[in-house]
Amino acid sequence: MFFTVATSLVAALFLALLVVGVRQQWWIFAAMNFIGMGLNAAMVLLDLWGHLNMTALLAAMPALAFVLAADVAIIFREPREKKSAAALKAEPAAAGAEAYSPHHLITNEKRFRRELDRLDSLPAKNREAALDFWRQGNEAFRHHHDHEAQINYEKSIQLAPAPSGLSNLAAVLLAVNRPQAALQCCKDSFALDPQHLETLLIRGSALLRLNRRPEALACFDHAVALQPNMLEPWLRRGNVLAQMGQCESSIECYDTALRLNPRRPDCWNNRGVALSKMNRLPEAITSFERALKIQPDYFPASLNRVLVIDQLGRSDQAKLYYRNFIKHAPPAMNGRLVFVRSRLHQLESGAVSRLDLNQFELELAL
Repeated sequence: MFFTVATSLVAALFLALLVVGVRQQWWIFAAMNFIGMGLNAAMVLLDLWGHLNMTALLAAMPALAFVLAADVAIIFREPREKKSAAALKAEPAAAGAEAYSPHHLITNEKRFRRELDRLDSLPAKNREAALDFWRQGNEAFRHHHDHEAQINYEKSIQLAPAPSGLSNLAAVLLAVNRPQAALQCCKDSFALDPQHLETLLIRGSALLRLNRRPEALACFDHAVALQPNMLEPWLRRGNVLAQMGQCESSIECYDTALRLNPRRPDCWNNRGVALSKMNRLPEAITSFERALKIQPDYFPASLNRVLVIDQLGRSDQAKLYYRNFIKHAPPAMNGRLVFVRSRLHQLESGAVSRLDLNQFELELAL
């Protein structure tokens, strides 16, 4: 009796892992747990029918051990990202709301060293100096010292032109609003590695900054094809489609990104923006609230939520959220604060004409 209960519990565990695998689209993981569940279910039935003998037990045990070992191996190899040749060049996807770089900065030192190793004629002292300047550039950029970061990346590239150095320089140039110069860096990076994922993402972002949306979309399409199990290409593709008015397709991209990592507030925020453009306002509010549940001080979602609530005519709730936004919003959103204060004054003075979002663009996180 004890054996039957224990085996049934193990079968239930495999069933739970199977469900996790299916929900997360980890198909190999799901298949292994389906096999484990089937083996345990078969042993339970044989035991109940009185046909379970030592031979069957000894045959099943190695198979179950193999399934468990495979589960552990799959989990530790991060099944959300397929380790293709392109993926090995790419940085791992972020695990949480704060772990990702919005500028696609490459900080993986081993990866940069591999790129330097391909430069056979490069003297050892140049190699180490290039690596040191690259590290200093990363540190400066991380602390928002953009000019210092640019100088260090340029010195690193002069000593050793590597795709990750050029890509990071392009990221700095884009951060200081020099998209045309960033495109030239991307061109130089592609000459060394035509499949460099971060360079594709930066090039697409630069093209989007220049309002060359069809070209930007082509970049992100290429990135999605290159690494379909990474969040960033799907997010960027969704952003372009949203700006092009193809909101249904953009929501599909955001949903795919959120299946890869449901704890990205920018994905939830941008999904809400696309829903609001389709006049699906209650769903948009839900998306903004999901972003704020992950990161309560995510101000783009906070602003977007109150604007949609205002458009729905919920004046009392809107006034509460406007006051809270004014109290906590950072100086970087000062341009928005002017409008928010004006709108709050209108509501408090009784001028409660419904807000028209067509006259006020929602905050899309790019």
